[in-house]
Amino acid sequence: MQRQTTAVLTMTRIAQALGLTRQAAVFGASTAAMALASFAIASLFHLPNAFWAPMAVWIVAQPSRGLLLERGVYRLLGTLAGAAVGFALLAAPLPLALALALLAGWAGGCAALTHLTRASFGYAALMAGLTASVVLLPSLAAGSASAAIALARVVCTLIGVVCVMAMGMVLLPAPPRRELLGRVRRLGGEALRQLARDESRPADDELLLSLTRLEQQLAPSHAGPLRGSSGAQVSGAFVAATLSLLAMARLTGRQPLPAPLRDALESAADALDRPARHASASAALEHAARQAQAFSPRLARLLDQLVDAENAAAAWLEPHPSRRPPRITLPTRRDTPSALIAGAAGGVVTLFAGLLVAYSGWDNAWLPAMGLCTFTMVLSSMDVPQALAPRMLQGIIVGVSLAAAFRLWLMPHAQGLGDILLMLAPFMLFGGLARASRITKIPALDGNMCFMLASQPFLQAPTALGSVLQDAGSLIASIALVALAYRLLPRDPGRRAGHLAWEMLRDIERLCGRHNSPPPDDGWYGRMYRRLLRLMIHVGRAQESGSAGHAGTLGMLNLADGVIRLRTLLQTAALTDAEHRTARQLLEALRHLRRAPDGVTRALAELPSEKQDSALAGLAAQLRHALDDTAALRRRALRFQR
Repeated sequence: MQRQTTAVLTMTRIAQALGLTRQAAVFGASTAAMALASFAIASLFHLPNAFWAPMAVWIVAQPSRGLLLERGVYRLLGTLAGAAVGFALLAAPLPLALALALLAGWAGGCAALTHLTRASFGYAALMAGLTASVVLLPSLAAGSASAAIALARVVCTLIGVVCVMAMGMVLLPAPPRRELLGRVRRLGGEALRQLARDESRPADDELLLSLTRLEQQLAPSHAGPLRGSSGAQVSGAFVAATLSLLAMARLTGRQPLPAPLRDALESAADALDRPARHASASAALEHAARQAQAFSPRLARLLDQLVDAENAAAAWLEPHPSRRPPRITLPTRRDTPSALIAGAAGGVVTLFAGLLVAYSGWDNAWLPAMGLCTFTMVLSSMDVPQALAPRMLQGIIVGVSLAAAFRLWLMPHAQGLGDILLMLAPFMLFGGLARASRITKIPALDGNMCFMLASQPFLQAPTALGSVLQDAGSLIASIALVALAYRLLPRDPGRRAGHLAWEMLRDIERLCGRHNSPPPDDGWYGRMYRRLLRLMIHVGRAQESGSAGHAGTLGMLNLADGVIRLRTLLQTAALTDAEHRTARQLLEALRHLRRAPDGVTRALAELPSEKQDSALAGLAAQLRHALDDTAALRRRALRFQR
């Protein structure tokens, strides 16, 4: 018994050192089994290049059932769309140069879409671009058998996707969506407590960072095929309201809250701490909103926003969920500059790869060509590819090196499919566990893909030393070239933050409008929240330091709220002629905030100070604080434009 206990403890320590939990190990071993099974199925159907089937397994496999099924469905759709384009280009009587140009245009457009649509559609677009290249590029050197080989690759991909989706349905647990909703509700409660208990300390940076990290988990945890997740919309509504509450807490010099309002906020926070499936916090939030109405219309509006999110959560948690989307939530991110970069990179590299295959005269030129296309498009779809490129290259070097050893020392001894399966099994298991480990999961994906691509495990594969080294070296060299390009020409997080800050300032300028124009709609708020979250991510990457820089981004919300309050005062408040004239001058100055910030400073100097009893005094204090809070971001935005 003691010997068994010691053995178990030893295995546990080894697993922890390798970054594996029991659940992760099961996922890794299951993925390896499905990869091997898909290869066997494709081989039994005598499909050429059956190793494309396990490649689909590796790329689709995810530890979450919802995300795996979503990726599987969109991989199918993307594969079919890309295959249709690839076969159309293959069959059309077009000059080779025109066919390659059209392929490059298709690949570039698909790469750009990864930054313009929600993640699932972006993944389908990525696969559509890659599949067209998979169909056309290797077929350029295949002669009369090109169409059959291309079709076999598409069928192998579909076999792999079906296998991995079957594994997900049977083995993987459902994601903890309700637990995620509970966490985001509790963060909203913490923001309410911060308002209730502290009238002077700026917003808690750790709470803000927790909220940002949690928001990044919403899409994967609520993933599901062919639909937008109402659960993600509900959680996103809580994130949006909590951001504005934290922005309010960041304002200094605020009036102390009345005791009844403070008690109501504490009660609402306690209600949000309780699981939503047991009791709704709507009544406590509505009571707090009524208490806040006379003191702060902004706080009352945010509490109403939380009520709306809580009611949407209650509808989502019903046994038969009704679709009741919240009014304000986080929209799909759209990053036009990144889309342009990704489109240009994907198109140019695909064209270069096509020319390499068509005119090099090398039968296996498609191997480095596919490495160029795949690695470029995958990296282009990422927010900060230069950070991941080196790790992905490490995995590729390991995968290709193992593939070369497999072809040189094992494949010459294979007499049939059974031998190949036995030889592949330990490599598959190693790759599956590496993919499941939290330490090696990023490089392992590309390592597994390139192992299958370079090992070419079929009986007729060339195993001569020169041929193997040429294939392995060309594949590594092509991918290393792409990685080096991204390292030498990195995307600057500071520049990305400057672009986002510029867009938010532009939205605030547009918000000024004319003094009698309508107030912003719910969609405007949603876009601001989405940009703010992305801004915090890029500011953190740019500074690589303390979280104070993150919290300063909340000043953008306070600045926008100040503009709304100013317009409201101009329409409803009983201002003197002098105050009305000064307020109009300030609104006009805010319309040129990006280009002429000194004009805003001069206009604010004309407004009453906090000590004066005036409707404009509190607004002036808020705008002064927000301008100080956003000074660094506004300077960054100006540098971006220059």
